[in-house]
Amino acid sequence: MLGIIQKQVFRVGLGTRRYATKTLTNVKVQKQDVGIPDSNNLLQQAPNRIIPWSRSQTPRSEAMVGPRFEGRDLEKQPRPYSAMELIAKEPVRYIEDDNIAVCDGNTNAQGHPKIFINLDPPSAHSCGYCGLRFAKLEYKDLIEGKEEEV
Repeated sequence: MLGIIQKQVFRVGLGTRRYATKTLTNVKVQKQDVGIPDSNNLLQQAPNRIIPWSRSQTPRSEAMVGPRFEGRDLEKQPRPYSAMELIAKEPVRYIEDDNIAVCDGNTNAQGHPKIFINLDPPSAHSCGYCGLRFAKLEYKDLIEGKEEEV
């Protein structure tokens, strides 16, 4: 665990300043989980993931401590599944006539803000919100060839 100290300045009274420091943690993220997920292990990140999958996540073993969680039954705390495997199974959406893809999550009310994705480089480009992948139709053979190699 690496720690970065961030200083915050705030005013107290007339003309006096105080400095507050807090430590920010940087989580080292691995691309692959090591081991087999155990749905009964309450300290792993999710029932289907062992470790954090994002730099902004605090490991569950560090997050579920302190006075807020004293005397609480961890079995009753929410443990949502990671949707990474489901998004990876979603096929690439090919755009035929345009260099820009538009993604709003879905057509239902549970979507996300509309974003525009540049498709000029010859690869699949994922949406930053939902992870759906888009590419130009002319790059289909190149992209599907890369996916088969992996």
